[in-house]
Amino acid sequence: MSQAARFWSSWATSALLLLALAGCGSTWHASFDSHGFGKDQYWTVQAKGKPKAVVVLLHGLGPNSGEQLEPWQAHLAERGYDVIYPRYEQPPPDQNARNNIVGAVGRALGDLGRPKVPLVLLGHSRGGRLAVEAAAFLKPKLVLAFYPGQINPSFEPATNFRLIPRTTDIWLFVGDRDRSVGNTGALELDRRLLTFGFPGSRVHGAVVRSKGFTADHMSVYDLSPAAKRAIWDRTDRLIEQAIAS
Repeated sequence: MSQAARFWSSWATSALLLLALAGCGSTWHASFDSHGFGKDQYWTVQAKGKPKAVVVLLHGLGPNSGEQLEPWQAHLAERGYDVIYPRYEQPPPDQNARNNIVGAVGRALGDLGRPKVPLVLLGHSRGGRLAVEAAAFLKPKLVLAFYPGQINPSFEPATNFRLIPRTTDIWLFVGDRDRSVGNTGALELDRRLLTFGFPGSRVHGAVVRSKGFTADHMSVYDLSPAAKRAIWDRTDRLIEQAIAS
């Protein structure tokens, strides 16, 4: 059992918005650039200044697989990260979602000039699980999966987790008020990773706790200061640690 599983063992389980960020007199604004069509569509947001990392943000399952989570993307770009947001399925769900993500990220990196910086995969729900699956092909420095769901093995192809670099850190987050997936998807991912011999010391588990907001399944969309501290700030710290290591 990994440290993530031990951590959880006692735990029971916008409309489109372009966010303009202006700080310290800066005139920088996030720009969302669309590329491609349908399941192959993706958006890129270039970092403020020279990029320190590239962050791939993956949405969860829903009737709309188009652009969303724009405030978080703009925040990440303002922090100095190039952002890639793949659509990856249209209509959802798509049994080849993992491969669609890998293809879109490869094309987007070309659009961004293939910066020689760490790659980070960040996902929510279905996108959280797919971030771990795609890591086998994209070789990121860091994977952050918020409230990951479970795989349907009769619908989607299996992933050989032995292909994930053994130096990749994988964080699996569960929300203490998540009544949709609870900790089931995180525990399943933990078991699958260990079955393939992925080092347990690289799998980290954490609970997002309801402090000033409700850490339910959709709380990644919560723009309250408390939610941002719990989710955005935590993500920022882990990315900065990965860049520095």
